[in-house]
Amino acid sequence: MNIQSIIKNIMNKIFLYLVLTSIMVSVSNGQDYPTSVGPAPQTNTRINSEPAPFQVGTRYFAQRSSTPTFQFCGGFMESCSLANIGPPFTITFPGGLFYRNGNVYTWNQSSPYQLWQIDTITGVHTFLFNMTGIPQANFTGMCWDGTTMYGVSTSVIASQIFTVNMTSGVCSPIGAASTTCAGAVLIIGRQFAGSSLFSVDIVADNLYRWNKTTGVATLVGPLGVNANFGQDACVDPNTNNEFYWLAYTSGPELRRLDSTMTFNVLLCAYTAQMTGIACVLNSPPYSTICRNGLNIPVPNPSPQGIRDTIRMIGNNACSLIDVNVKIDTFLHTWDADMAFTLFHNGATPVAIITNRGGSGDNFIGTVLNDSAVNPISSGTAPFTGSYRPEQPLIAYNPQSPAGSWELLMVDNAGGDQGYLHAWCITFQFTCPTGGIQTVEIPFKYILSQNYPNPFNPVTTIKYGLPRYGMTSLIIYDLLGRVVAKLVDNEFKDAGTYEVTFDATNFASGVYFYSLESGSYKETKKMLLVK
Repeated sequence: MNIQSIIKNIMNKIFLYLVLTSIMVSVSNGQDYPTSVGPAPQTNTRINSEPAPFQVGTRYFAQRSSTPTFQFCGGFMESCSLANIGPPFTITFPGGLFYRNGNVYTWNQSSPYQLWQIDTITGVHTFLFNMTGIPQANFTGMCWDGTTMYGVSTSVIASQIFTVNMTSGVCSPIGAASTTCAGAVLIIGRQFAGSSLFSVDIVADNLYRWNKTTGVATLVGPLGVNANFGQDACVDPNTNNEFYWLAYTSGPELRRLDSTMTFNVLLCAYTAQMTGIACVLNSPPYSTICRNGLNIPVPNPSPQGIRDTIRMIGNNACSLIDVNVKIDTFLHTWDADMAFTLFHNGATPVAIITNRGGSGDNFIGTVLNDSAVNPISSGTAPFTGSYRPEQPLIAYNPQSPAGSWELLMVDNAGGDQGYLHAWCITFQFTCPTGGIQTVEIPFKYILSQNYPNPFNPVTTIKYGLPRYGMTSLIIYDLLGRVVAKLVDNEFKDAGTYEVTFDATNFASGVYFYSLESGSYKETKKMLLVK
């Protein structure tokens, strides 16, 4: 097919869209906006029809358009709820984001092709260099495969991949430009050597795989949706290499690649235009378990004191690397009366605060951390910030994190009453399977959408419990009959869980799964297709 024919096909696609829109005919996969490698138009706030799924421990960074600036932000994977990081940043024509060797970067899509490194704590952008040798006018994707940095550019008539020298900024094309994948707007790949590279094509609405040696693009299959604008995508290194795509169909969305290699899994919708996403290794790999909303009075005075417990289940074979304690909110009018001690599974207790603060009031946001600069003895009420504890918490290394963590509170003098309202424990640990493992306790009940969905014959369901309680997870058919009990009136600790449903012996159709724990109940729908 020659260039004139390709251009004609593109124009016919746009013309057909305009005609169908004018007569208000609904067509499957009809485009709401013309195909473009640039930012999509600003949209009104969209409200998700269902709560965003919750995936523990997996985080991502994103880039949001706020016109004329762009905002760096972060959130939990599979959720469209994002928190801003640092001030907005001005980019002439924003590219996406990519993760490499613990750092996050962004670039300018059009000339001058500038590359910035982003501080993921402050959001500050540092200019690195201009990139040269880019084959087409639109620099629409970058990714790191563990050894080499790759990029892709497009003219929306042809696309080409190339390598990027991360010292000089020189780009070296691989093979010839491809008209097969004419509008390659992003490039994604697993973060290890030998992995494949993929691009979404916004002209043909297909997914293509690139040969990293020859530069040839091979069709994987249709996207399953219409890619109206060039966005970004990434592969999550913390999971089984899940592919996530910042799509723009009728609006900005987060989608996941399903088992059929299509992006039919719509996870959630964003409230503003998104231009970049970076899946990163969990960093720092700390987890926090909190006890909130308490009102525990400490006996006054009492050498026996009173204890409150945080329990962690599982991970018995794992070993602690670090432990921190946070006395989030403890109200008392004479801090020197108070002593706090941490106990864990019968090990030697660690005194973390012993009669400090004199006649000062309260402990608010008091973090006990072996790595802190100042000892708790040098602090003053309400001790907000980080301090080294009276005794080092490293004493718990390398014990298992599983079991009970007890905070003992002793009031050594009479005359005033203390109350514990909230406290937390944070820790890091390794397991025999290798790598860093983390566990988090959600602050509310969460029932995620099963994945994959539709499925055949096995699917996975994740849920989260903020507190201990009797729990059930039941599968029903369309007539409301119980067909499976995945969790049958079991007492579960606060935490996050994942169960599989094997429907090998079930007929195709719609099924419902319902989670009950305490006063919480939620039901969701799933589809079995054989």
